[in-house]
Amino acid sequence: MTLRDDAESIYHAAVAAVQPEVLLPQHMERDGDRLRFPAIELEWQLDRNVRLAAFGKAASGMVRAAEAILGEHIVAGIASVPVGTPAHDGVSAFHPGAADNLPDRDAMEAAGRIRDLAVGASADELLLVLISGGGSALLPLPAAGITLEQKLATTRVLANAGATISELNVVRRHLSALKGGRLARLAAPATVAALAISDVIGDPLPDIASGPTVGDDSTYGDCLAIAARLGAGLPPAVAAHLKRGAAGELEETPAATPPNVRTAVIGSNRIALEEAAAAAAARGYAAGIVTDALEGEARDAGKQVARRIAGERGRRCLLWGGETTVTVTGDGRGGRSQELALAAAIELAGNAGVGLLAAGTDGQDGPTDAAGAWVDGGTPVTGARAALGANDSHGFLAPTSALFRPGLTGTNVMDIVIGLVDR
Repeated sequence: MTLRDDAESIYHAAVAAVQPEVLLPQHMERDGDRLRFPAIELEWQLDRNVRLAAFGKAASGMVRAAEAILGEHIVAGIASVPVGTPAHDGVSAFHPGAADNLPDRDAMEAAGRIRDLAVGASADELLLVLISGGGSALLPLPAAGITLEQKLATTRVLANAGATISELNVVRRHLSALKGGRLARLAAPATVAALAISDVIGDPLPDIASGPTVGDDSTYGDCLAIAARLGAGLPPAVAAHLKRGAAGELEETPAATPPNVRTAVIGSNRIALEEAAAAAAARGYAAGIVTDALEGEARDAGKQVARRIAGERGRRCLLWGGETTVTVTGDGRGGRSQELALAAAIELAGNAGVGLLAAGTDGQDGPTDAAGAWVDGGTPVTGARAALGANDSHGFLAPTSALFRPGLTGTNVMDIVIGLVDR
């Protein structure tokens, strides 16, 4: 087994631990017609009175697991799932969308159906909301007066200017008809139980899929401040919308979570890292988690990670989790994990017995077919700095056989970096 083989096996073990079919049965316990949610301290009497809404990259598995538990008690279900998700013959209708991780018309139509499902729920019904990473792109129902194209342009401008995921979510919540607690408010008077697989550092509920079932204390004014700090020029209609909101002309997102709603995180990056550490130890590595809060510029993180593992000796596995950002200044292709890996390759050049795999747990890094890349001391780096400058990590790494393509995994708990040393 090579270091790369070990790294890929450790990755697959980590991803297996955060599959919805593993997580959901731990947090939904059925005893006859009684349903219990331990994490949110809720019990429900089943009587063909459950509506199901799901969105995100783990939606398919979450729905299948929920249907296996609830059976005939689900009366209606809508799932907004990624393009390429296999067809489903259960009670819940699958609506594929968000090609290339971007909101689109298909995802917007699914979001509209989820809105209608919530609005139609009665006081004696439970709305079970299953949320996972990628949910923001798969629940894109714009606020009145804003088009999907304007929302997309806003996200693109802010992301390219270096906005953090948290900052992007603040703005998304204020341009949405469902996010920032609005979905939960629409469901009243029904009881809402929401279970989330987190793709955000620290697992803050308002940032997971932009918080459709929880209160939001950010404001329209915060959105304007974020754009101003980044020097990002917003589409005129969006800027006008945010200004109207800041002036008190539009209703703010609900600051408090509605009393009919309970939400809990059931899956996270930390769970994946802990399983990765166990898998590495089973392969004879002394394993340790450095952090589950890796953030900042991807290329800077790549340098730091590479320098850390380059200084190690023995048979070691060091693990990082989180989500970096890429400030786009070039016109190349890639994603944050590939950019991190390319920057690391430059630092590791010539180092024997060390390498790292940087990859998204969803199996897709940016708008590419790769989850990330494996690099080591032998990865060719001639021209790598120029490729970084052009944000063309994918184009540079593809001919080197460095790219890692596991396919879509059915879950998403951000990214992991697996650093291995054997010397």
